[in-house]
Amino acid sequence: MKPDTLKITSPEKQLQEIEKVLETLKRGGIVCFPTDTVYGLGVDAKNEKAVQKLYQLKKRPSEKPLILFLKEHGKVVNFVKKIPLSALKLIHSFWPGPLTIVFEASIKNPACLVSREGKIGIRISSHPVAKEISTNGKITLATTSANLSAQTSVSEPGKISPAIKEGVNLIIDSGKTPLGKESTVIDVTINPPHILREGSVSKNKLRSILNKRINILFVCTANVCRSVMAEAIFKSIWAKKGRGDVNVKSAGISAFSHSPPSKNTVEIMKKRGINVQSHLSRKVTAELVDESDVIFVMEKGHKYYLTGFYPLAQNKVWLLKEFSSGREEEVSDPVGLSQDYYEKTADEIEREIEKVVEKMV
Repeated sequence: MKPDTLKITSPEKQLQEIEKVLETLKRGGIVCFPTDTVYGLGVDAKNEKAVQKLYQLKKRPSEKPLILFLKEHGKVVNFVKKIPLSALKLIHSFWPGPLTIVFEASIKNPACLVSREGKIGIRISSHPVAKEISTNGKITLATTSANLSAQTSVSEPGKISPAIKEGVNLIIDSGKTPLGKESTVIDVTINPPHILREGSVSKNKLRSILNKRINILFVCTANVCRSVMAEAIFKSIWAKKGRGDVNVKSAGISAFSHSPPSKNTVEIMKKRGINVQSHLSRKVTAELVDESDVIFVMEKGHKYYLTGFYPLAQNKVWLLKEFSSGREEEVSDPVGLSQDYYEKTADEIEREIEKVVEKMV
C-alpha cells in the first residue's frame, strides 16, 4: 500500500490538510507526522484495531505502551494520579518540548497507553504540526517513533523505511525535524526521578531543574481574600506534612500594593488558627510570573489574563480546581458578601488545597 503524502509547512493556515489528517485518524488509520524531535507514528488510542495495526507494523512488544501526546499541560490531570513537585518543575521548564514524563496512571484504558506497572508516558510537542493534530482533533493520540523497533529513528520523511511506509495511511512531510534526536524520557513516579532514556534534553539540564526549590504562586483579583486564604492554607497543610521544600506566595491581577486582607478574611483564617493580619497585597508582575514554577488561579479570567500578558505563564497556570480534580470550575469572589459566604469560600479552598497537596506528595 502506497500511503498518501501531505506537504504541510504552515498547519495553522492549511486547515483542509489538517482536517484530512484528523479524518484519517478517526477512520482508524496510521499517520506518520513530524515532531520537534523525530518523525512519529500516531493512531487514535481508543481504536483497538488501529492500535493493533501499529504494534504489528512497528514489530513492537505488546507490553510496551505507546506515548500519549496532549494538547496542553492542564489535560494531564485527566490521566494521572499524582503530579509531584518534580513533575511540576519539568512541565514548566520543558513543555512543550522534547521531554516525555512517565507518571502513575489514573486510567486503565486505553490499555495501549498504560504499562503493566500502571504507568503512563506523556508528552507535549512543540512542533506546529504535532500541536495542531493534538489541539484540534479531539482524539486521544497514541504515538511512537516512525521506525521498526530497535532500529534508528528518522528526522526526515525521505529516510522512513519501506517497511514502515507500506503500513501507514498518511505521511505528513514537513521537512527535517528541528532536533533530530528522540525525546528524553524520565520517570517521576519514584524519588528522585529516574531518567529512562537520555535524548534531546541532557541529564545535566534535568538535574539542574530538579535540584531547584519550587516556587508556587496563588492568584486572584485583588489579593485580599481568596489567594490570601489559599496561600495560608497551603502553607499550613504543607507544614503538617513535614515538608519545607517550597516557596509560596500570592498576588492579584488587579491588586493595589500593600493593602491588608479583608476583615472577613482575617477573621475566617483566625478561626482556623492561621494569622494573616500582616499580609500585604501585591500585584502580579512579570518577575513574579517568571520565578514561579506553578501558578494556581481562582477564575478562568485570571488564567486568560496571565497567559495573554505573560508568555512565560503558558505552561505553569492551572485553575485551582483543574489541578485538584480535573474540573474547569471557578472559586467565586466573596468580596462584599456575608461572613457566612467567606466561610464557605474558605471551606471550598481548603478542600481543594488538600487535594492539591495529596497530588503533589
